[in-house]
Amino acid sequence: MDELEMIRRKKMLELMKRAGMIEVKPKGPKVVIEVITSPGCPYCPIAWAMAQELERKYEGVIARELSVATPEGQRKAMEHNIMGTPTILIDNKVEFIGVPNFAEFERRVREKLGLQ
Repeated sequence: MDELEMIRRKKMLELMKRAGMIEVKPKGPKVVIEVITSPGCPYCPIAWAMAQELERKYEGVIARELSVATPEGQRKAMEHNIMGTPTILIDNKVEFIGVPNFAEFERRVREKLGLQ
């Protein structure tokens, strides 16, 4: 590939990104989302799906599910005095108890990424 072809490809990618044809994940520092769940909880899968969506949408976001049925989940619940599920921690700090409003959840994650 010659230099002119490389310039053309780069310009084409740039134009496609601007036009919204290619999704660009904002880059930033890592943010860890931990969703504390319990077996049989009807709301936990919703909170976990929201966290996974934010992980897909933003580079630097890592989502983890921790069940209170596991030793690691029990330890985390005791460490943060968690009494109900789902509970969402962002960077090891309790941010939401229950299923949050997705827009608010996303706003807090963007804040942690330095995007607002």
